[in-house]
Amino acid sequence: MLLNFDYDGVIVDSFDQFLSLITRAQQSLGQGRPPTAKDFREMESLTFPGLGERLGLSENQLAHLEREVFALQKEQWEVEVFPRIVPVFKELARSHTLVVITQNQSDVVTATLEDLDLGSAVSRVLGGELGSSKAERIGQACREFSFAAQDTFMVGDAISDIRQGKTAGVKTVAVTWGYQDRRLLAREEPDLVLDRPDELLTIHA
Repeated sequence: MLLNFDYDGVIVDSFDQFLSLITRAQQSLGQGRPPTAKDFREMESLTFPGLGERLGLSENQLAHLEREVFALQKEQWEVEVFPRIVPVFKELARSHTLVVITQNQSDVVTATLEDLDLGSAVSRVLGGELGSSKAERIGQACREFSFAAQDTFMVGDAISDIRQGKTAGVKTVAVTWGYQDRRLLAREEPDLVLDRPDELLTIHA
């Protein structure tokens, strides 16, 4: 199977750090309003465009915000991996192909995966700098690793992850230890809803 994972909120607990970076970036921009934890918990599109719309930013202002966040991230990015993720990923990689599909920058994610000793477990990182939707990147991963949609999953912690997986025509898994809660995720009717990282080992086609 091909297992595509979101990064923030699935592999690493970056909620507080990311909220802090967005807040600093918005303050430097001086436009829109500061983000709140509620924004991230409830956004239907947990992406930079979705965030920009919620904060009242124009397209040009959003592009500035995104550049500023990525610049700040290179200076300060210390996140914690969720408990049990590392051994679970190593076990999954023994029989499946793992790809990370994220709005984050590929180089930042790759460096963190290396630090976690997961560099060899994850076959590819497809980051937000590619400029394509997650659905398009899921399709890219399917083609690159020669997997059919019925043998492919998108695993995420946000409404938008589930919707993008469905748009790509693959199976979807919602995890509840990340940014958004079980009630919102279940409403999207994913194929699976998981509450603990160890339950990732139960995924099957």
